[in-house]
This record gives sequence, C-alpha cells and structure tokens, in this order.
Amino acid sequence: MTNTLTVSIIIPTYRRLDILIQCLQGVYAMEQQPNQVLVIYRPDDDLETGRWLNEVACPAYSTLQLVPVFKPGQIAAMNAGLEIAVSDIITIIDDDAVPHPDWLSRLLPHFDDINVGAAGGRDIVDGHPPVKETTQAGYIDFWGNVIGNHHTVVGDAREVETIKGCNWAVRRSTLGTLHFDERLLGKGAQIANESWFCLNLRHQGWKIILDPNAIVDHYPAPQLDIQRGSWNKQKCYEQAYNVTATQLAYYPWHLKLRYFIFQLVVGKRYCPGVYYILHGLLKRPRVLPEILMGGWSGFFQGWQMAKEFNRNPPGIPNILPTT
Repeated sequence: MTNTLTVSIIIPTYRRLDILIQCLQGVYAMEQQPNQVLVIYRPDDDLETGRWLNEVACPAYSTLQLVPVFKPGQIAAMNAGLEIAVSDIITIIDDDAVPHPDWLSRLLPHFDDINVGAAGGRDIVDGHPPVKETTQAGYIDFWGNVIGNHHTVVGDAREVETIKGCNWAVRRSTLGTLHFDERLLGKGAQIANESWFCLNLRHQGWKIILDPNAIVDHYPAPQLDIQRGSWNKQKCYEQAYNVTATQLAYYPWHLKLRYFIFQLVVGKRYCPGVYYILHGLLKRPRVLPEILMGGWSGFFQGWQMAKEFNRNPPGIPNILPTT
C-alpha cells in the first residue's frame, strides 16, 4: 500500500528565505519524492521570498506549486494548503525545518494501518541546550497537560495523542470537514493549532503515530509577531487562552478539576500558579504582574471558550473505516 500512496507537502513560509531554501533542498533530496509541494506565501509583504520562488524555485522544481495568501497567520496558510492538496497523504513541514533523506520513507509505512489518521517524527532543534532524551512524548499526563518532548524523544514508533506541527503527515481521507481552527489567537504561528487538530482526530478514534526515527533538523527562526523568550501580557494571554480552550474541550469533569488544581499550585511560565509566581519573583520580577494579568485572564477566557470548542469544533473528521 505504501508504494501506491501519493504525497503532498505543505510548507507555510513568511520572511525566512535563507532557511526556506535549505528546506526545499531537503525536500527534493528525500529518498521518496512527493507528488506535490505547496509553498504558501504572502506576496503582499514578503517581496523577496515571492521573487525567489517565482524566478528561481519554480523553474528548478517541477512539482512545486505556489499558493499566495493575503491573510496573516500560520492557520490561514495551512488551511489554504489543505484546500489545494490533492494527494492521499498531506504532510506539513515548517519553513525552518529540513527533513532527513529518509523522513518520508519512515512516515509513510505507518499509514498501511487503515486506522492511522496521522503520523509525525522528531525535530532536532538547532542551538537548543543539551537535554536528556526521553521515551515519552506527545501524551496527556495525569494533570491534563499535553506533554510535547518531540524534540528529545527516542525509541520505537508508538501511538500518541499529539504530534508536532513542524513535522507531520495526515491521511487526507480522515479529514472530512476538519481544518485548522481560525478562532485560535495570535498573528503568527498560533500556538496549539496542531495539538487541537490532533485532539479532534483522536476524539473520532483515529490513531496518531509518533516515530522518533523520522527526523527533521529544526532551525527555529525569530517569531515576527512576538519574539521568543519575551513574556508580555498579550503573549501570555494568547498562549493561556489557546492551550486552555483546546486541551479542556474534550476533557471529562474530573480531568478538568485536576487541570485546575495543577494550574493553581504549579501553573506555567505564561500563566503562573504558586510555584511559578515564586520562580518569577526570582527570575523576572519586573514583568511578573504583566504575566499574571495576561496569563490568568487568558486562562479564564479559554476555560469558557472550551465549551464552545466542544460544541462547535473546527469540522468533523470522517469515521474510522470498518475492518
């Protein structure tokens, strides 16, 4: 079955031409070539990228197709790609990620299981401080937190709850009306968009596979809306809102209760509980009031929005095939 599957690759890009060039070089150096490569770009305010794509990339790569969008945000770009992708498997790669030659060859066999709706791999983050490798990633813990760790995971392929947005593939026939949720906040890469997409697939019973041996090299570029590492009120509000609304949407009441207890006692850097308040007093006392106001207002707004996300998800995936 694997050899008969066609593949589309979606690459949203915005003002990252230097690493986009490497990304496309990596895509076209893979052992298994995609049938369609869609680069989603903003021609109105990214003239340099648009010029290079039209004058250099398109003549060089025969399967490359340019998709202009005029609405800001990663979600708008990925939804535009979903509308045009025509293949059996739709893969998404960030413009700052470079796939290894066997990346696609390792992901596709997982779709031989007709109950697998999506699969993703590990991203090795350039410049990231040394971290301990783990065998656990992409799961929901006892307290209701979605745990990532996709950049440190090792071991065999396994079923998970979520995969990372820079490096994944989805079976087109699973989608139904499902798309990326434009209600999520943020002007750039709206946080939690991929985990919310995955949680909707899981809610309908589809398997999601994480294969740590399907690897991309990840070169995180500066975020153009709010810089990485900054903790202002708006960023904390958006992150707390998105994470809370998406994670709680399908939780039973007892998991919501545990999540709330964890938030009060520990919290997150962008929405501090007691532990992170004490941590913030030591590390960033000047901005702590701003973090508290943004994070907790986002948390309570997200808690309310979770009900709406449950009632009106961003589309309904197709049902599992009968076996």
